[in-house]
Amino acid sequence: MRSTLVLLLAFIAGCVAELDAEEASSSLTAACVAGQWCVESPPAAVAAAGLLLHGVWAVSASDVFAVGDGGTILRRVNAVWTQQPSGTTASLHGVWAASSSDVWAVGGGGVVLRFDGTAWRTIAGVTSSDVEAVWGSSSTDVWLAGSGQVIHWNGTAFSSTGFGGVMLSVSGTGPRDVWVTGENTFLHHFTGAWATVNPGAGTSTFFAVLAISPTEVWATDGTINKETMHFIGGRWVGVPTGGGTFNGMSSLSASDIWGAGGSRVGHWNGTRWTVTQPLGTGASLWSVAATPGNAWVVGSNARIAHLTF
Repeated sequence: MRSTLVLLLAFIAGCVAELDAEEASSSLTAACVAGQWCVESPPAAVAAAGLLLHGVWAVSASDVFAVGDGGTILRRVNAVWTQQPSGTTASLHGVWAASSSDVWAVGGGGVVLRFDGTAWRTIAGVTSSDVEAVWGSSSTDVWLAGSGQVIHWNGTAFSSTGFGGVMLSVSGTGPRDVWVTGENTFLHHFTGAWATVNPGAGTSTFFAVLAISPTEVWATDGTINKETMHFIGGRWVGVPTGGGTFNGMSSLSASDIWGAGGSRVGHWNGTRWTVTQPLGTGASLWSVAATPGNAWVVGSNARIAHLTF
């Protein structure tokens, strides 16, 4: 469950305190200057409610979607965030887009939404269980991961495969290279059939999985000095982050990878992770999205931060 993950990440982060305004102001800038994080303002009603934003996906530098509690869907066009009617009050946990006119959002109680460039509509009858994540390689190859199952849309119909545990993350490179992971379930890899994979981190709970290519994959967990597991050269290797535990990842290339979780944002440059706390020690970040020259993180209290580089 999401609540379990919240508690676990809070414990790993050291039960962080409330965000200190003075500390935050020292690491953030009001206007985005290259190389510095800046705060971006959500719509006033969302900011006032202090809603948790669970997921973010960048279609391009000028078109970004974020989802969160209370059925919240935000869209950033030309540097301005606006709220879109979702038609639901369910908590939305994941968002993915094939294009600006084909966007998927998923969440609590089996809510599955799809945006056609004009409006969001509910896809009824997919599942009654919570859906935590969504990813696809195209508009006719979309994967949903959630409580005890993985669901596949092939452009015509949905099909479901059952698993133990709660799936929290899904990623891949194509219809026959798909990875899922979550709580008490290790990793599962689809290549035409599903196989369970144990990366050797000393745990069966992983927060995120990110496929770079069919021969390179990352997974994140809470094991000290193995906070990230890297599949490269045909084997899994534990890679310490220096304190970051990421529950969201995004990549631009094998040497340009971003992670976010707790108060920390991490960047992999092909050699090592660099971890910062751009929103202060009290932040709780849930997701990261990157496009060339830009990265966004979202989290608790409707926080949104943007980096240009």
